[in-house]
Amino acid sequence: MSAEKEVVNFWLNRKGYFTVNNLKSGNKDIGILALKFDKGTLTHIMHVEVNCSITGFSEQNNAIYGLVGDKFENKNITDTIKRYTKEMSKDVEIENVAVLNSLPKDKDSIVRKLEKNGIILMEFEDIISDVMKELKTEYFKNDVIRTMQLTKFLLISNPKKFVDVLYDTLSQGKRKEFLAELLNRDDVIREFRQTNEERLALILKESAIKPEKLAEILEKDVLNRRTRKPFITALMEQKRIGKVYKKELRVKKEKPLSKFFG
Repeated sequence: MSAEKEVVNFWLNRKGYFTVNNLKSGNKDIGILALKFDKGTLTHIMHVEVNCSITGFSEQNNAIYGLVGDKFENKNITDTIKRYTKEMSKDVEIENVAVLNSLPKDKDSIVRKLEKNGIILMEFEDIISDVMKELKTEYFKNDVIRTMQLTKFLLISNPKKFVDVLYDTLSQGKRKEFLAELLNRDDVIREFRQTNEERLALILKESAIKPEKLAEILEKDVLNRRTRKPFITALMEQKRIGKVYKKELRVKKEKPLSKFFG
C-alpha cells in the first residue's frame, strides 16, 4: 500500500472498522473496503478511495473525474464489492468516500460535485492530524506509522528542530497563516508572559502597527483602571517621550489675557 493509504487504513482501524485493502476487480485495485460490525452483524460498509499529492490540489483536480468514473461508478468494481459483502449482509448500503488533500479554502464546488455522484469527501490532512495526535509511545511494526511516531516524539517534541523544518518547508504566506493559527490559541498567548522584554519589543516593532492603533489597543485591551495611571506616569518619565511632551506643552501654552484686550 502507498503511505497515504496506510495512514487512512490505520485511521479506519482505530475507528473500529475491519479493513480489506487487497481486493481487486479484474486488473483494478479497490482502494479500501471498510466494514463495521456490531455483535457480529455487519452494520456499515465504506468503499474508500485515497488520492493524494504532496505538490497540491492542481494534480487532483483532473483526478476527481477519473476517480468517479474509474472507481465509484465502475460496474465491475461495484459488483465485486457486492459479491464480497453479500454473505455478510444484503441490506447494508455501501457508502462511497473519497480522501483528497490540499483542497482550496473555497472547496464547496468540489464537495457538491462529489455529493452529486453520491460520494462523501474526507480531507487527508484531517485524518493524518487525528492519527498523529492519537499516537502514543507503544511500538508499531507498520513502517509508515512508526515513522509518524518518530516524527511526533523526536522531531515535533524538539521545538528548535521543529521550527527549523517548518521555516524551510513553509512558504512566506503559509508562515503567516501558521503564526495566525498559533496565536489564535489562548494558551499560546499566555506563554507570552515568559517572553523577555527585548523579544516583545522586536515583535511590536516588526508588526508595523500604527501608533494610533497601538494606543487604541493599549487603552481598550491591555490597560485597566489599576495599570493605566502607572503606565502614563512611566511613559512620561521616558527621556525622549518626556522631551516631546514638554515641547508640545510649550507650543500649546495659553496666550495672556492682554493679547485679547490690549
